Amino acid sequence: MLYPHGEFVRGLGAGFTARAEPGWDAVADAAVMQERGLALVRDGGVFVGVQPSAPPAAERGITVRVVVSRPDGARLDGLLARTASGELPARIHAVVPLDRVADVHRAVAEGGVRGRYVLRP
Repeated sequence: MLYPHGEFVRGLGAGFTARAEPGWDAVADAAVMQERGLALVRDGGVFVGVQPSAPPAAERGITVRVVVSRPDGARLDGLLARTASGELPARIHAVVPLDRVADVHRAVAEGGVRGRYVLRP
């Protein structure tokens, strides 16, 4: 199976695997694996998940944290500026005119898009 984001993640300096093997120093769980993700963390490691309503119970000395997203226009503006300057890496799938937003929405809903669309006014 092809895992298109592995190279991108490695390029950011993080380890990546497509196999769920235990022993990782930290696991960032954006897939809501919860306990299955926690089982991959070594004793004393760190688990970070995205489901604040049901974080897995800490075990084996593992630190459990939850990421919560809140709107923050000023922070978003800063991140966009850093991305535009090239300081933060971004994977752009395509730049399309704003009048094709419905096509973009359908493509994202179908899945399989690698990167983000940029809408041009």
